[in-house]
Amino acid sequence: MEDQDHDLGFSVPYEIAVVRPLRLTTIAERRALLETAHWNTELLPQESIYVDLCTDSGVSSLSTTQLSLQLGADVVEPGMGLAAEGSRAYQSLARQCRDSFGFDYVVATTQGRAAERVWIKLHVKPNTFVLGNMLFPSTRTHIEMGGGKVIDVIGDAAHDLKSSEPFKGNVDPSKLEAAVNEHGKENIACIYIELSVNACGGHPVSLENLRAVRDFASAQRLPVFLDGCRIFENSYLIQQRESGYKNRSVAAIARELCSLADGMTMSALKDLLVAHGGLILTRDGAAYQKANMQCFLDGTQLSSDTMRMIAAALQEICASDSHVAARAGQINYLWGKLEGKVPVLRPAAGHAVFLDMSSFLPDFESDDHPSEALAAFLYERSGIRVTKGPPPAPSQRSRGIDLLRLALPARKYVQGHLDDIARAILYTHERRSEIRRLEQLAVPARAKYDPAYFRLR
Repeated sequence: MEDQDHDLGFSVPYEIAVVRPLRLTTIAERRALLETAHWNTELLPQESIYVDLCTDSGVSSLSTTQLSLQLGADVVEPGMGLAAEGSRAYQSLARQCRDSFGFDYVVATTQGRAAERVWIKLHVKPNTFVLGNMLFPSTRTHIEMGGGKVIDVIGDAAHDLKSSEPFKGNVDPSKLEAAVNEHGKENIACIYIELSVNACGGHPVSLENLRAVRDFASAQRLPVFLDGCRIFENSYLIQQRESGYKNRSVAAIARELCSLADGMTMSALKDLLVAHGGLILTRDGAAYQKANMQCFLDGTQLSSDTMRMIAAALQEICASDSHVAARAGQINYLWGKLEGKVPVLRPAAGHAVFLDMSSFLPDFESDDHPSEALAAFLYERSGIRVTKGPPPAPSQRSRGIDLLRLALPARKYVQGHLDDIARAILYTHERRSEIRRLEQLAVPARAKYDPAYFRLR
């Protein structure tokens, strides 16, 4: 007899409460828009885009709780200044951060970049070294601007695009020890570990590896800091891939990751689902006071409504694994539609699918700008936008690695969108001989950091 109490479960842990209409465009319109944008999809007007995969940062959909806090705060608090004790929003955020991450002190900033700048200014002195696992470009830049130097100690699997190694973000212990021996522990500022390393495909760090890093650092009396902007994504992948964690909650795994670090910086725009905000978390009261004062002087303290929204997001995410599992499930679904048909990085990550451009367009040279050329072709034919992701790490450039990221915002798209994305990528791969090479234009009036202008070769 069939079990009448069998629970079929559900796959999507939310319902759609608000929608935004999308404007249909034609190929002719999109070609004209590309010409106006100098063939750079970064410069396309937002209203002309069907599905936007350029980033998952600050563009995820809010929950109704977050939206109500944004639109209808029950009180309007003044700027916090240095009176943290007098801000109800700050106290709520600090309490939730202690519950979620276990750190005693929190400084809320306007962006993750602001958090990095302040924290690195306090801990990285000129002519010192930071040992990291292919750190995000903004982290690397802040370290170098402070006179420090980054040494990559990530494992070799990070450069193997076809390997199914589950934790390509792991530090190589032998490289870590060699770097300390070569430069002397007195010249090492810290060990900085990015969770779900974006540069190598969003791949996670295992708890076993981080515990080994912590043990080594403790023996050498070196601080360990985390870039935790994707800490819940990394925690979910640990739950799914690391032995002994299948029955642990994502929230519990995140707390265990934090227990192995002295401090953490993070952008709130990724895992915490807000449009702006960053966090510094630490156990060091003196460092907290210095960081808080620096944020006050820099004018980078966070508004009360955003602090409340971050606190609400943390509470919702930590209450159940369903949000993180659903998001990673969407990535796995899209990856599965493409894997074996187009050159995607293996294994699947938790926030994006990455294309290996040297295999996708093997006849293109680097000065043909293959990522930008593919992005332009994809947009022209489908209205879907992708953009070249953050600059590759030096070790990737030396190997000729070129990745194109399809970043999926949380809670924003449904399965029909994912099917459209897969169909468009497969179409583009089948017609890759039609993709035109691009030539970058020299425009003296534009800064080198501005989005580039191109023309068709």
